[in-house]
Amino acid sequence: MKEILEEEGLEVSLWDPKDSPYTILEQPLHLVPDASGFPQWMHDKKKELEEADSFIICSAEYNSALPPALTNMLDHYPPAAYKDRPVALLTYSVGPFGGCRIQINLKAHVTELGMVPVPASCTVMSVGSMFDEEGNLTDDRVKANMVKQAKELKWYAEALKSYKQIRPVPLPPKKQ
Repeated sequence: MKEILEEEGLEVSLWDPKDSPYTILEQPLHLVPDASGFPQWMHDKKKELEEADSFIICSAEYNSALPPALTNMLDHYPPAAYKDRPVALLTYSVGPFGGCRIQINLKAHVTELGMVPVPASCTVMSVGSMFDEEGNLTDDRVKANMVKQAKELKWYAEALKSYKQIRPVPLPPKKQ
């Protein structure tokens, strides 16, 4: 998917919970009185989120559920870091459902964080049989779905970004 997104002219930054030193979430970054105790890399990642035009979440399905490491990573940051930007959802599994059983839960989770899911979703079933020895995707249907999703993500990112320049996102009413 990374190559497909790059072919569409999108800059890609990969975040993988297993490659990051996220601890079990006790207190998210935005809910502590003094965030200076958090490591600098977390502040850097938050800034990267805030500067992104869009997101794509590629997730495995584990026991018909979202991976705890994914939600743990996402929940470290405030909803404002994600708010009003499109997100594409790509799910996969080793079985015949391709992660479709977590699509609804993932959509609900990202919506609560303020992201706007694009209509095109992509599921990859029997993921172990979809790639050759060099790691190249061999299934034309899945590749076509990925291309469609990447094009849609780019369109929504450009549309939302340009519209926000014309009419900013409404702010919640101030407390009196």
